Amino acid sequence: MVFNDLSVRAPSPPSTGYSIIDIRTPTNGEVKDNGDIKVSRPPSPPHSADASEDAFDHSDLSKTILDSLDKPANQKSIPTYVLYDKKGLRLFDQITYLDEYYLTNAELDILQRKANELAARLENGSMIFELGAGALRKTQVILRAIEKRQIHVDYYALDLDQHELDRSLMSLGEFQYVKLFGLLGTYDQGIPWINQHFTSKGIKKAFLWLGSSIGNQTRLESALFLKRLQEMCVEPGDLCIIGFDKRNHTEKIKTAYNDPKGVTREFIMNGLDHINRIMGCGKFIDPASFAYDSAYLEKQGRHVAHYRALDNMILNYRSDTFDRTIQIKKDELIHVEHSYKYSFQEITSLLAAAGLDMAECWTDSKDQYRLVLAEVRPFKFACNVNAVREILFPSKKSLGEEEKSIQCQHCIDSKDMSAYKHEATELGVSLSESEIWPIDSLPTLKEWKELWKSWDLVTQQMINHDTMLFERPIALRHPFIFYLGHIPAFLDIQLSRHKVDIEVGPANPIQPEYFTDIFERGIDPDMDDPTQCHPHSEVPKNDNDWPSVKSILKYQQDVRKRVTDLLNLWLSEARDAQSTAWIDKVIRRRKPARALWMSFEHEAMHLETIIYMLVQSPNTLPPKGVSLPSWKFAAEAEADIIPLAEASYINIAGAASVIIGHNDREEEDSNPSCQKIQSFGWDNESPQREYKNQRSFRIQTRPITNGEYLAYLKDIGSSDIPASWLKHGDQLYVRTVFGPCPMAFAKDWPAQVSYNEANGYAKSKGRRLPTELELTRFRREIASGSRPKKVPNIGFLNWTPTPVNNEQVHYLGDVWEWTNTIWDKYDGFQPSTIYPGYSADFFDGKHRVVLGGSWATHPRIAERDTFRNWYQSGYPYVFAGFRLCE
Repeated sequence: MVFNDLSVRAPSPPSTGYSIIDIRTPTNGEVKDNGDIKVSRPPSPPHSADASEDAFDHSDLSKTILDSLDKPANQKSIPTYVLYDKKGLRLFDQITYLDEYYLTNAELDILQRKANELAARLENGSMIFELGAGALRKTQVILRAIEKRQIHVDYYALDLDQHELDRSLMSLGEFQYVKLFGLLGTYDQGIPWINQHFTSKGIKKAFLWLGSSIGNQTRLESALFLKRLQEMCVEPGDLCIIGFDKRNHTEKIKTAYNDPKGVTREFIMNGLDHINRIMGCGKFIDPASFAYDSAYLEKQGRHVAHYRALDNMILNYRSDTFDRTIQIKKDELIHVEHSYKYSFQEITSLLAAAGLDMAECWTDSKDQYRLVLAEVRPFKFACNVNAVREILFPSKKSLGEEEKSIQCQHCIDSKDMSAYKHEATELGVSLSESEIWPIDSLPTLKEWKELWKSWDLVTQQMINHDTMLFERPIALRHPFIFYLGHIPAFLDIQLSRHKVDIEVGPANPIQPEYFTDIFERGIDPDMDDPTQCHPHSEVPKNDNDWPSVKSILKYQQDVRKRVTDLLNLWLSEARDAQSTAWIDKVIRRRKPARALWMSFEHEAMHLETIIYMLVQSPNTLPPKGVSLPSWKFAAEAEADIIPLAEASYINIAGAASVIIGHNDREEEDSNPSCQKIQSFGWDNESPQREYKNQRSFRIQTRPITNGEYLAYLKDIGSSDIPASWLKHGDQLYVRTVFGPCPMAFAKDWPAQVSYNEANGYAKSKGRRLPTELELTRFRREIASGSRPKKVPNIGFLNWTPTPVNNEQVHYLGDVWEWTNTIWDKYDGFQPSTIYPGYSADFFDGKHRVVLGGSWATHPRIAERDTFRNWYQSGYPYVFAGFRLCE
């Protein structure tokens, strides 16, 4: 949906100008908090300095420049700010109009199509803060869309240069609904100021960081900056709009930063003239003695700009306070600027480290650039932590010889994490936690708390307790109220039965004790004969006989306190020991740890399965604190639903031996000769099994999509749509937690179907579904290989499936995947002694193995490739898809 008319103004008189607030000192221009910041009037701007002066022409900058230059060979640099005097700003503005410098036009292209949606995501009284105030022609597109929508907002541009603020704000024009303000100060001054005046006041905020400005910092620096912004300013409901340049082709990037007209070269070389003015002399450094050196480091994804010395030279500086003599060798590089480019994986990793979630990601029409909407959501699961670490702290091995190709210390991007312990801890990716806590054997208290937040969001905010508690959207399941009590009851039973928390209390069941009777176990009846079902709790027959929600939630809190008290005790011991000896050497703690992990994953699995029920209900409330998807803002959907071209096939070579599974025998928990606590796995994962002489096969690179499945139904003349779809009149929709999504927007999502439906599709194409072994081998090969991969959509990265494509291999996420393997026991299988019926109750020949994980699967489950799930072949409600094999 494209909105072209962004110039419509309200009929009443527009505002007459703007105000600038000086936030550089605690007292100059400070706006006092009077309890109603939305209507308090900022002070008049300070008297402008002579327009002929540069914002950076200050004597205190001389020492900074000298200190940066007075370094050994290949370690010299010049501060980037020297590029942005008045002439530099004018030259950079010229650069943004060059076709070769595609970033600006690409961002404009996105905004011209999406500005109305951005405006629709705001509300009356919103505050917009732009980090940096360059040429605001992109910002103007957003503000015009807001003006057209007739919502009142305050816009603040933050910049260190008052002349630039004046110029930029004057260029925006006049508005009726938008009030314009400038914030005169640095980012470090702006963040506390925003925190003081606008945080915790119920004001919706949007932060603009456009122009790929994020690329001017290293990825670690950007993650730390966004983390600080998130912690101090960004609240649930707020938005961050961030521009990221893509990792485009090398030549395209090189040309963008070294255009044929030489404007970029003039911009860079002007920095040396600016240095001479700052130093107070015209001959400190001779621009004619240097050349502009531009390079793109492809593995780093970073463009670097240097001054290359054309000859040996000596720089002399004399002043009343100090003298400097600086030697520069011929061909020596002096670093002045860099610009990082981002893959999608790098963006998601950066946001994850900063505690942000991606709400939307838009690309321009030429697929060169991304504009990301990020937000703080009510909970966050840690996904793919190893990838996040590698992106923020790249290893020398990953960058190879590239770092040696440019003789500049500033172009070395590899980082030893041991030298960045504080930063790694701040970003939640520290390795030190695993030194004192058995990460693969026991969930941390932080993980428990995030899981509880997610459960509370789903069960207390998406389910209307006044009208939905006794709904059964899936007839084969209990009403919603059962699951509110089942989760704490299961945990309470495990804690008490195995004396898990005996160290901190009597380990007795929480009152009322009868909750453990009615809430102990749910149902999964035989679909062919629903009267046949595994052992389960007897639940009340009448709605009035159920316990009150208030009593269930009180019970839940009391059970959670048992876990919290125990883990706090263990964490204290872990910190004292500075190792995992507190549990490795204490055998009595191993079984309690197993019961805790089992309970953790049990709750995580129910978090997903209760959402299976919610998407089937017409009364489900959307998740609070999670932005609506773009399709909710679209005026209309495309009439024609054209499916993707058939996915290509990957050849998986034969193997002499394939090992699957996980060694985690429960009897080892009490074995004193076992020196360490085991990594957790369910009974159906253990032990490891070897399968010899496995044949080669071919398998599709991605799952079958809704569009493909719809075309199949049309081909066979069937009107039997999957349970994941909905039909209103002649229109098809896909069920989501946000309501029905028009098929035109969901056509490239993986289809969610039963095994029987998937198998019917495969047979119609002369193909089959993969076996468990085949799908496991495929996933392992892709995960460890170098093929372009789709970032796994797991752990609520998105609250719906996301589109797949034929350019990337999809190996995990969005949906579970059916295999044609029957769920059954195998040689060496032993039922769990803690939960004997977990797997064994379903060895009936009617269930199939599913692997992977959906968008709603906890990463602890989805990222463990030995985890096995199962569903009845005809069960249509699971978030499971399929791919073809031959």
